[in-house]
Amino acid sequence: MVSVIKRKISGKEYYSLQYSFRENGKVRNLYKEVGKELPENLEEIKEEFIKEIVDKRWVNSIEQTKENYQTKINEYSDFLKAKRLRDFGIRFTYHSNKIEGSTLTLREVALAVNEPNVPINKPTYHIVEANLHMKIYENIINSNTPIYLSMETVKDWHTILFSLHLLRNNFAGLIRKGRIYISGSNYVPPPGGIVCERLIDELFEWFNKNKVSIHPVLLACLMHFYFVSIHPFEDGNGRMCRLIMNYILFKNNYPMYDLPYSIRKSYYKTLENANLKEDDMIFVGWFFRNYIKYLKNLKL
Repeated sequence: MVSVIKRKISGKEYYSLQYSFRENGKVRNLYKEVGKELPENLEEIKEEFIKEIVDKRWVNSIEQTKENYQTKINEYSDFLKAKRLRDFGIRFTYHSNKIEGSTLTLREVALAVNEPNVPINKPTYHIVEANLHMKIYENIINSNTPIYLSMETVKDWHTILFSLHLLRNNFAGLIRKGRIYISGSNYVPPPGGIVCERLIDELFEWFNKNKVSIHPVLLACLMHFYFVSIHPFEDGNGRMCRLIMNYILFKNNYPMYDLPYSIRKSYYKTLENANLKEDDMIFVGWFFRNYIKYLKNLKL
């Protein structure tokens, strides 16, 4: 968590940003001085501070893992590379949909994707959504264009996901117009309509402005958080933000993240706390800890 505090430096009082964390059993602090008065661009300074925190705490570990990952993957034949990507897509589809309430097992998702003619005794729309989520994922990994994201891109993904859903195809690919509430959360996303459209336009403008200057894993994390916090669609926001996350990781040659269903409660609670306390670092810290744990368990 990033806090604004007052500190005395050389006998004079200054405002500082403070980040506390536990390392080797001890509480450590990082600081960033912001001046005798709180500046108008405090949010921009906080963003820079988060980049510094991530660089000091996690980047070296991630870069080493990325190097090892790429070395191993480059040893694979094209056939095995394609198989690995497809296997990841099935697991990713399973977990991402299950987080949102899908009843399909991992084996049933694999059946739905690989053997669509085999009957599965589960709700039809869960089977359809598994196939369509996989289709979006495959569009992402088969795209040869440079990294670029816009709301139009995500609208296209959302349209694909819900295009065959009898109850949701009426809002597929459309920005919500009204207020929306998140089940079980005290956080209420911004209003719909013009306000939501403005926020989402600003988000993608921010992304395309910063896609080179911010570390790719931090960029994927922040886009994940900012997008789902705006909640621009009536449904499907979680799946869209996780697709955005993996699009950014994949395009930058970092291992994609299959966020497991088993940490769903922690995931939702962290998103809620970060929004209620208006502190991006709450989610950033959670994300990096879990992403690195995932990387350590990655079988190559």
